[in-house]
Amino acid sequence: MNQRRSFSQTTPDRQHGAALLVFMLIFFLAGTSLILSQVDSLRLRREADRATSAALAHAREALIGRAVADSKMPGSLPCPSGDDSGEASLLSGNDCPAYIGRLPWKTLALNTLRDGNGNTLWYVLAPEFRDDDSAAPLNPKELELWHGLTLDGTERIAAIVLSTGPPLAGQNGRPSNELNDYLEGANLNGGPYISGPTSPAFNDKTIAISHDQLFSVVNRRIMGLLSSGLDKYYNDPPNNNLYPEDGVVLKTKLDQYLDTTTKTMLNTNGWYAITNYTPAADRRSATLAITVSPAITCTIMPAQKPSCTHP
Repeated sequence: MNQRRSFSQTTPDRQHGAALLVFMLIFFLAGTSLILSQVDSLRLRREADRATSAALAHAREALIGRAVADSKMPGSLPCPSGDDSGEASLLSGNDCPAYIGRLPWKTLALNTLRDGNGNTLWYVLAPEFRDDDSAAPLNPKELELWHGLTLDGTERIAAIVLSTGPPLAGQNGRPSNELNDYLEGANLNGGPYISGPTSPAFNDKTIAISHDQLFSVVNRRIMGLLSSGLDKYYNDPPNNNLYPEDGVVLKTKLDQYLDTTTKTMLNTNGWYAITNYTPAADRRSATLAITVSPAITCTIMPAQKPSCTHP
């Protein structure tokens, strides 16, 4: 009789213990699922961030490449696109219709360029860098005292590319061409532009092209064009394998050795006026230099690429 009583008293304890184990197992599985969900969410965010960073960098390189290769105004950039077509808006008079809009990916000969959230990129252009043949000459000297766009307190920015991130509270109109459906804070209000920090009210990411970043590459192109003209001068039999003498107006010596497009571009944009030419004593080599920031000095020798440094 006592043994039965003892057995009946321990059975509820065992059932309670089993229930506790089941509860603990459920709690453990729920916690594991939450952790795995958070890890997966973090992984997806990191992948999206990497894709966004790659898209922004690709856009910047395409813009710089486009600016350097321009045949009439090296350093100039296309107007933003007014929609998601990828086509740069045409100038209205001497101005872009707007200086903030979508990145003109088609004009830049890119495939549709999207950030890690699937959005096409946005683009801000400083007016002085617009691709306008009738505008003021475009070279570093002309913009020596220029302040330009501002990003995070840094001035002299020529262009900014933006990733707008997923929509935040109140941004319910996507897809659209309205700035307030994509940008936040100072970026929505035309600057000074900012890159963070990320918050529930701000998630834009940016990459900038500065005056010096742009012209450090453009200057090299100009040095290459002038070097090509000097090589043709050097190899022309009447010049006896010598570079032009010291103190000459370089333009007068090189014009006959440069194609019409190059001559017009150099003259129109004032490149000769800011380029110093110095031949060696034996005139078998020479130096070309642009002393305006970003300064560049190149040594020119026959049948060799210019050897350039940024002092």
